[in-house]
Amino acid sequence: MNLYLYLIKTLLFLSVLQIPSLYAYEGISDFETTRLKSTGGAGIGSILLNEAVILNPASIGFMQNSSILYQKDRSKLNNDSDTRSSDYKKGNSELILITDTSSTLNGGISYQYQNIEAGKRTRLTATAAAPVSKSTVLGFGIAYTQEESYLYDKDYTHFIIGLTHVESKKLSYGIIVKDPSQTAAEYFEVGAGFQYTLNSFVSFIGDIGTGDMENYEDHSYTKYAIQLNSFKDWHFRYGQFSNESTNLKGHGYGASWVGPRFSIDYAYKLSEPIDENKGILYKDEQIVEHSFSLVVLI
Repeated sequence: MNLYLYLIKTLLFLSVLQIPSLYAYEGISDFETTRLKSTGGAGIGSILLNEAVILNPASIGFMQNSSILYQKDRSKLNNDSDTRSSDYKKGNSELILITDTSSTLNGGISYQYQNIEAGKRTRLTATAAAPVSKSTVLGFGIAYTQEESYLYDKDYTHFIIGLTHVESKKLSYGIIVKDPSQTAAEYFEVGAGFQYTLNSFVSFIGDIGTGDMENYEDHSYTKYAIQLNSFKDWHFRYGQFSNESTNLKGHGYGASWVGPRFSIDYAYKLSEPIDENKGILYKDEQIVEHSFSLVVLI
């Protein structure tokens, strides 16, 4: 009898291995601003205003402007596989973000809504940052999330810790820890990044990180990008990324027009599977995202 049960359990286990996409990472990736999509998500070590509210809360400590941002994203599947049993749901996401640098603590708040193939998520965030030295800022963030996805069907709250250090006018570093208490363990992340400005026209950006300190390589990511300031009011960006946790790799590019009091951003991002035997994408399938945002300085 025990042998019989053992055989049944073994067969069930082997059958599960034939459907890895049901048990691989199928979470909802963190929201990215249009700018971040154009750099493949890289920006932990950059000095950014709006991105500080959703990426590294410390970097806003070096900013002097306040802002309001509205963003709209669309995503769809390219090269649908013939073996797909159902249609891949098109994605629809929105972001409203406000920053304030008029007080002692610089910070911001955001409302995020994501409705994609992996599920739905509504998230409210608040961040604050303060200097610990002339060239170093420490930031904290809190995020309240309502999620219905393959991973979670619950509400949860997690914290974000960030540190940004400006080495010189050309070089800055950043470190982040997302959800250090691992309230939602699959979304835990430790990352570090830099931005090096070669001259007034070219900047290089790079991030590395992991979602598991004990199995670093199996949950690691790399992101790197280049930014070109080709004209007085125009910025062009291109970035690449590879994330073992989400089993996605790809690239993004975009452009920004920056005026005296507002800017308009566009980004295109393409994602495809690293391992075609895991996750929610099949062979040759790609997720394509288009993102538009408007930022007004206040």
